[in-house]
Amino acid sequence: MGADSPTAWARDKRDRMTRRTREWGDLVERASDILTPGVPVAAHLGFAANGSRDENTTGWISCSDRERAEALTLGRKPLGGDPRTGYGHVTSDDLHELGAWGVEGGHVPDRVATGDCPWVTGARSDGVRKVLDRAGVEGADWHGAHEDQIVIGVWNLARHASQIRAKVDPRLSWAAGDKPSTLWRWALTMMSWSAGTGGAARHVARYADALAALPEAQRWGAFVRLASTYDGDGRKHARPSYSALRTCQKLEAARAHADAAALAWLADGLDADRAAVYVALVRASA
Repeated sequence: MGADSPTAWARDKRDRMTRRTREWGDLVERASDILTPGVPVAAHLGFAANGSRDENTTGWISCSDRERAEALTLGRKPLGGDPRTGYGHVTSDDLHELGAWGVEGGHVPDRVATGDCPWVTGARSDGVRKVLDRAGVEGADWHGAHEDQIVIGVWNLARHASQIRAKVDPRLSWAAGDKPSTLWRWALTMMSWSAGTGGAARHVARYADALAALPEAQRWGAFVRLASTYDGDGRKHARPSYSALRTCQKLEAARAHADAAALAWLADGLDADRAAVYVALVRASA
């Protein structure tokens, strides 16, 4: 995703978003109604716009001993990449992130989607079972299980929402089980997945006093404005501006494919200042 302008990034995802709205919309709607009440389909698809089905960021399907040995012989991991170097190489402990929603599925060299990892927890959860009318798949069966990738992905964002709710400054949090979700909560959820819960909470804490003085409906837009003025140290997600930018990219992809109700839900108050704020946000993210 990099530091592209959110509007440019969203334009680049236009065809993908159109196709997925048509192909995935019904399942995403059912999953969101059960697992993340209030979050529009477009908001979920915007989050997932950078990922692909059957994707694993480490390049492994199973990460079994046999699969790793074959990859070393061939010089290529099953989903692409050099098994000796780069992200996901055989001696790394890099994180498996599965499907378009990037569900955490363990670490190299452990087998994918096994053991104590969010994918397995989600696959066995009552919520996922309620959406799919069965448990989700585990292990190498994740690959090709497109419905599971979507539904466990939605479940996983509900998990991240719970984590950031507990971590963020109490003045900016919300009660457990409080529904429906809002833009503020959703934006923090996406930022928590991307920057880590601790990182997202630290970014919000930097501006907590100013944000706490505002109604919840105004907080995300205010956070973006404040983050766009950041001039401190750090690279990528160490900078609040970068984490805000990554989140805005996903929200712009959602906004470009939202119906009237979803557009109202996504309203952040940037309005006529949006272009100027995004220019400043990109500059502050470098």
